[in-house]
Order: sequence, then structure tokens, then C-alpha cells
Amino acid sequence: MKKNVITPSRAFVPRATTARLRERPHATRMDVDDAALDDATLEEASTMMTTAKTQREALVRSFESRRRLRATHAPTNDSDVRKRLRKMREPVTLFGERAEDRRDRLRSVLAALDARDGGELEEGDDARGEDEDETMGGAGKRQREVFYTEGTSALLEARIEVAEFSLPRAARRNGGERAARARGGGGGGGGTSSARDERTARMDAAVATTSKFQAQCSEIGDHSRPVCGVKFFDEGRGAVSASWSGEARRWTCDAKSGKLTSDLVIRATDHRITGVDAAASLLATSHADGTAAIWNASDGSRVREFKGHAARCGKICFHGMNKYVATAGFDATWRLWNVETGDELLCQEGHSKEVYDVAFHPDGSLAASVGLDAVGRVWDLRNGKSLSVLRGHVKQILSVDFSPNGYHIVTGSDDRTVKAWDLRKNGECLYTCPSHQGLISCVRYEKTTSDGAFFASSGYDGFVNVYSGRDFALNKRIDNNAGTLTASKITSLDLCGDGLLTGGFDRTVKLYVK
Repeated sequence: MKKNVITPSRAFVPRATTARLRERPHATRMDVDDAALDDATLEEASTMMTTAKTQREALVRSFESRRRLRATHAPTNDSDVRKRLRKMREPVTLFGERAEDRRDRLRSVLAALDARDGGELEEGDDARGEDEDETMGGAGKRQREVFYTEGTSALLEARIEVAEFSLPRAARRNGGERAARARGGGGGGGGTSSARDERTARMDAAVATTSKFQAQCSEIGDHSRPVCGVKFFDEGRGAVSASWSGEARRWTCDAKSGKLTSDLVIRATDHRITGVDAAASLLATSHADGTAAIWNASDGSRVREFKGHAARCGKICFHGMNKYVATAGFDATWRLWNVETGDELLCQEGHSKEVYDVAFHPDGSLAASVGLDAVGRVWDLRNGKSLSVLRGHVKQILSVDFSPNGYHIVTGSDDRTVKAWDLRKNGECLYTCPSHQGLISCVRYEKTTSDGAFFASSGYDGFVNVYSGRDFALNKRIDNNAGTLTASKITSLDLCGDGLLTGGFDRTVKLYVK
């Protein structure tokens, strides 16, 4: 019996291919195989396009979810966060959940609700202002969520005062720059070059003097805990130190004789002191319990106490007017306070993690904040806008300072580098100084005599490095542990004229003089 035999070419040719081949009666076996291959390729390409489309849609949804999370603002006070969660019928707290984790959970819930509602909120008492109540008449319409907080009249007055304070100073600084460029040639090209060379020589001469820094004095700053902060004041004639024991000490500093004399001890808090600053006749301390305080430098009496941070405080810094003070907080905010009234003027968000340090521009117009998110931000105090974002460090940033020239910023990080940034180029990183073998705890410019010709950094490797403010080259390396058997971490430093002050884990305050 004869069996039916089906040839492979006929058995595997799709109908669409067969239809096309009818139009070509003289098609060969190779034409049949090519046509089948084309159909298979088209089918595979269609499958790949469908998969790519699905992946693209998933990626867009992921980006949209992240965008909503970033744009969703939640209260910073932990009690308010708990109330909001309870109102939304969510668990008030989870086992082992910290305050910052609870706030992140609230933001995620709010972002999910925002996505479900299409980016809009139903009108109600919480989502509609008084003006909109009058114009919309409670018609039950929908509106976009307002994600900013309106400032108070006190903040407006402070912004105006800061502008009136900073603009003349900026004009004087810029006028001095123009005058320096014009000296030596009536403003022509040769004169500009000559003035630039003169300024370069002056700055290099100031940097050269830093090689003369020698240890002159070492005094006990605390009997039990490390010294966490040091600061000169009164043009270098006085200094203040603070320690983790909660004590702050005022020192009389004599740079000529190289002596430090402790003449006042202030019991600031029962918790750790996390930062210290001084201005005129006032001292400021920030504490691990989330509070800060202003003290009279003469008698040690407390002038003001600030409460508002939902977590421990970081560093503290006086504004150039001495009327305002800023505190960094581990609630991912930094806050501006009125020294005279004790009022909180500004609670500035913007960091995704704890804020560790804050500094003010020499003109008083800008503020810079850095934190454990490895990002620095520059803020305009006159309008509240974020001007620049300093990205480049790979680990947490622990210190920041402005140069007296007005356009350079330096930051110190746990990645063991110091970075210099240029505000004229939108916060571009100019130079990276990898000179330490441990985390960098503090960076400071010399601001009183050298016009920012040099700055210094301290680290947990026990060294202080002094750099040129012009080309950021390392000029002097000081071993803070010289003459000791064990290495000690340096927590802070400050510069003023011919003096350099350090504090560290060895519980001492050391004075270096040129």
C-alpha cells in the first residue's frame, strides 16, 4: 500500500506565505524558505515590540510613582505624622519603626492616594483655601494639591531685612573686585593682568605663612567626653568649645603668647552638645535632644531656647546679622530662628536624609546645607529658592563653608575628600582634594585677614590639612597627635588670623599659631 508523503517545504509553509507564492508561479524552493523566514522574523519582531512596550509602560509607572513620592509632603513633627496616619486608618506605628521611617511610610500612603485620585484631591477643609471657598462656592469640584507652605509675616520681614543687609555688602565686595582689576593700568588689558598677578601674589604669600603653624598650647576641654566643637570669636581674642558631656567652655585666647585660659563653664544640657558657634557677645549650642540655646558670653546665662526639631540637632550657625541663627536637624530639615524673640521663622525641607551642617554666605544672602544624603544645597534666603545642588560626594557630607570671595564653597565628606564648588557655574565641582585617610569632620576658611586665601580641613585620621584658596593645593599638613602614643580623631577646627584651633576625641583643645 502506497503511503502519502508530505514534503517538508509544503508542510511548514504558512497560509500567508502560500498566498504570496501564488502570485509568483515560478517561485523556487529557496523562495519558499525565505518567505517562511520573513514571516517568522516579523512575528518575532512583533513579540519584541510588545514586550518593549510593556516594559516601557512599567518604567513610566515607576518614574511616575517616584515623582509623586518626591512631590508628596508630610508633616515633620512625629505627633502630627501619627495623627495623620490614624486619620487615614493606617497603623500608627510598626514594630521597630523610627520617626523618619514612619514619615516615609506616610508619604508613600499619600503618594498612593494621589495616584488613585489622578493627582487631585477632593475639595474640603484641608484642600481648599478661603479665597477658593468664596469663588467656587463649595461646588464639590476638584483641584490640584498645594504642596508648599505659606510663610509667616515674620519670615517676610526677615527676608526683607536679609536683603537690606546683604545687598550693600555684595556691592562693596563686587566694587572691591572691580577696583582690584582696574589697578595698575587704568582698566586696560595690561592693568587687569597686573592686578590679577598682584592678587595672586598676595594670596600665595598668605598661604605660604601657613607653613609656620606650630602647636603652642593644649588644654583639657572636658574631663569625660570628647570635644565636639570649637569656635573663635571677638577677632580671635576669645574662643568657645563644647563637648558631648553637655558642657560648653569659654576661653581667653592669647595668640602672641600661645596661651588658652578657661574662664567660664556653661552646663548647657543633660544630653550631648552637637554644635557650637559664637558671635559678638553671644554663644549658641545645639543639642542631641532636638533643642538649641543662646547664651550670654559674659556670664553664661541662657538668653533663648529653641524647640521644634523632631529629632536630634546637627550643627548650629549664626547669620552675619547676629539676629538669626540656623540649626541643622536629623528630621531632614534645617530651621531659621529669631534670636531676639525665639520664634521659628523657617522650616526648610529639601534633603532626603538627615541634615548635618549649615553655613551662611559672607554677604548674608545665601545659606548652604549638607547632610547624610551626600548632597549639598544652596538656598537664597531672600526668596527661599534652591539655587544649586552640589552632587559629587559618594558618602555623607559632614561640613560646609563659604569662601570670603563669595563664589566658592568647600565641603568635607565621609568619602575622605574635600570638594570645592563654584557658584558662578551653578555649583560645578572645581577640585577634589583626597588628602585624608579618614572621614573629614570639618572644613573652614580663614575669613578675617587673608580674604579667603586658604582653608583647612580636619579628619578622623588625626591630621589637619591647610589648602590654598586659589588653586586648592595642599600646603601644610599638621599632625594633631604629634608627641602622643595613640592617634585621636579630630572633630572640629576653626581659623582666625594667625591662630588655628582644634578639638577632638582626646578631650583637648589645641591652639596652633604661626
